[in-house]
Amino acid sequence: MFLIFFGGLNDDSGTTYSLQDNIAPEVARWDSVVREYVKMEGVDEKYVPVLLAVITQESGGTAADVMQSSESAGLPPGAITDPAASIHQGVIHWKRMLNVAAALGITDLPTIVQSYNYGPGWLYYINTYGKVGTEALRKQFAREHAKTASCGWRSPYCYGDYTYSQKVMNYWSRLAEPKLTGGDALFQQVMTEALKFEGWPYQWGGETPNTSFDCSGLTKWAFAAAGIRLPRTAQEQYQYTKRISEQELRPGDLVFFTGTSDHAFISHVGIYVGDGKMYNSNSSGVQYSDLTAPAWRSKIYGYGRVLAEGKQ
Repeated sequence: MFLIFFGGLNDDSGTTYSLQDNIAPEVARWDSVVREYVKMEGVDEKYVPVLLAVITQESGGTAADVMQSSESAGLPPGAITDPAASIHQGVIHWKRMLNVAAALGITDLPTIVQSYNYGPGWLYYINTYGKVGTEALRKQFAREHAKTASCGWRSPYCYGDYTYSQKVMNYWSRLAEPKLTGGDALFQQVMTEALKFEGWPYQWGGETPNTSFDCSGLTKWAFAAAGIRLPRTAQEQYQYTKRISEQELRPGDLVFFTGTSDHAFISHVGIYVGDGKMYNSNSSGVQYSDLTAPAWRSKIYGYGRVLAEGKQ
């Protein structure tokens, strides 16, 4: 799912993917430099979008120390004043984090991303806690390593930024998300409506913009905009849709999960958007999610296709 280049690419659905459509020009200008140093340091090119997301978070692409990498080189903050040198050091730092993670058997990408901010100590720390860094563990690590208890909104978690991985992954999701051109017309209508609520909070029982949305409330509302009347709950939507295999998935199909909560057997649903990703409302809000992430992958129960017979 990382094979995304500035020229764009197509999958079998006809959906076009392009970084240029989802990245600020201040960040996009560093793409070739990132690729140069990724190649030089022997880092897999699939991490280029991750590093561009780091640049977006660290500086928006505008600072001299564009990857805020001075401290990883043992220098004072902002000591590196050449953007290319900052990117080179940032790639070196990222490579070091990847190597530590690999040695420890840590594969969760957000957990590794957090180490760009926290340093390798975070990876050794999380290795004793199941190898996946939850928000509670990020806070715990920050509090244990903080030298002060007062630091504004982060208080009392005053070491690094415990929200760092979430921010970078949100940028990464935007960089990697499909461009909504081509593909099925129903999918276009559904996603045009659904994307209006990106970043909105999750709301249990929510099914309209007045309340925000839970998972099935979002799918119900978005499909209604395309003239499709879905039942209300994930369980009912599972029963309503046509069963398909993972190999048959195409953008606009629904992905169903079990074990995400105890309120129903089919407890979560998201809209498949292609490239191994879905769009959904979960406890972190309305957003894109990576279906290959272990937390999601392990709970997939099945896939469903909404048929035209459901049109109002």
